[in-house]
Amino acid sequence: MMKGWSVAALLVGFFGFLTLHASELPVGQVGVSPSIFEEVRLEGNELNKTMRFFNFKDKPVSVRVTVHNWTTDHNNRIELLSPDPQSLDQWIVVNPLRFTVPARKSHVVRFSIRPREEPSSGEHRAIIYFTEEPSEPDSLAKETLQNRFRIGTGIYATSGDVKKQALLHSVRVSDNRIDADIENTGTVHTRFRGKYIIWEADAYPGMDDFDRYYYGKPEDAAVQGLVGKGVLNRFPVLPGTRRTISSSLPVTNKKGALLIAVKDTLAGVARVHTFRIEK
Repeated sequence: MMKGWSVAALLVGFFGFLTLHASELPVGQVGVSPSIFEEVRLEGNELNKTMRFFNFKDKPVSVRVTVHNWTTDHNNRIELLSPDPQSLDQWIVVNPLRFTVPARKSHVVRFSIRPREEPSSGEHRAIIYFTEEPSEPDSLAKETLQNRFRIGTGIYATSGDVKKQALLHSVRVSDNRIDADIENTGTVHTRFRGKYIIWEADAYPGMDDFDRYYYGKPEDAAVQGLVGKGVLNRFPVLPGTRRTISSSLPVTNKKGALLIAVKDTLAGVARVHTFRIEK
């Protein structure tokens, strides 16, 4: 039987879905909201949360729900881990674990966090995966390539005193990406949050009006010399790890000198950078 999987992991939460380790989920087919739960405090009491699964397809989908402990590898891919007594996945109860959503409808999914022992200080993480279950007869499945989704909602919970701290060792720019070398020296995950604008070098207006040009007012719709803009990759850097976070730049046919202006925040520290490249 031939089977194809579309996998999207929703750990970073910007623009809804961010694919982390496989092909992109077909646009507009399914969705989960919220796509991420961050800074959930474990204060000793049971916590109850609600999500909604959306089916934008023209046919029903059957879904299975699983909860996992996880980390990231050196290639910035999700790596599932075995549970342990302090892993958040062991404290999460999801209801329901299986359900079917009619075409163009949604379904509420609830989960509770019930620590079985005193949480240690620091960050506790889990991912809730929503996996499509086959609904077609096996005879048909053998003859067709099935595209099934697997999407996840990341949960970051903290206990006790936590420290948000990170080092930005370097930021480098090539003609197609921005690479940030980040070391997390704190006790909770951090993200390289920010945005960039690409200018023809001779037209660069400086950083003072960065936000005005980035968010764009009607009169700025065709700003002379503005080549492109976008957001930085917000993939998480976990405590005690050092990772290179790469943000893809848009393809441009512009030749000559370009200037890339970057405005970012890492662990609460704001920075600005400018880079000149030749194409």
